[in-house]
Amino acid sequence: MATFLDIGLVESFGVIFVVLLVFLIVYGLLEYLKVFGEGKRGLHGITAFVIALLFLISRTASSMVEMMVPWFIVLAIFIFFTLFMVRMFGRTEADMRQLIADPNVYPWLIALVGLILALSVGTAFGQKLLESGEGTQPTNTSIEGPILPGPSPGTTSTATPSFATNVINTLRHPKVLGLLFIFLIGMFAMIFLTKPAK
Repeated sequence: MATFLDIGLVESFGVIFVVLLVFLIVYGLLEYLKVFGEGKRGLHGITAFVIALLFLISRTASSMVEMMVPWFIVLAIFIFFTLFMVRMFGRTEADMRQLIADPNVYPWLIALVGLILALSVGTAFGQKLLESGEGTQPTNTSIEGPILPGPSPGTTSTATPSFATNVINTLRHPKVLGLLFIFLIGMFAMIFLTKPAK
């Protein structure tokens, strides 16, 4: 039964939305940066249109954009509401610029953008690379037993045909969790030890 909020047909036009989004972003950047000089709107439009068509041709690039856009929108909404809350308490626009330029804030924004880009690239290329890989199991000629030990107790294998399952199983492995914990300790140690004394 069809409902008012049925968006099944809209999903078929997802590629068109990707092309429009890429066109608008590239055109806006070219107009803002004035790459080809002042008053070259036609050249900027043609360049943006060609780049958008390249995204239309490449299914991998389109899927990467489809993965990135929702996360960037969530990040933008979070930043907007954070700045809105700061403005509610009497801060000016100059305070906002100072807040964004604060060395305690912008590294986190760069890290979040990098994480979104890494996840998008992994989603776009991961399964394809997994299927095209020629993973071979080493053969053991000795009597002692297999060369590779089985998975640790409490962990699952990363030799599944699903890239997403392999990534999740890798991140849940005790050795990876221990490494992430050590990285967090090192990161906070560097943050607090390099802060100037007040």
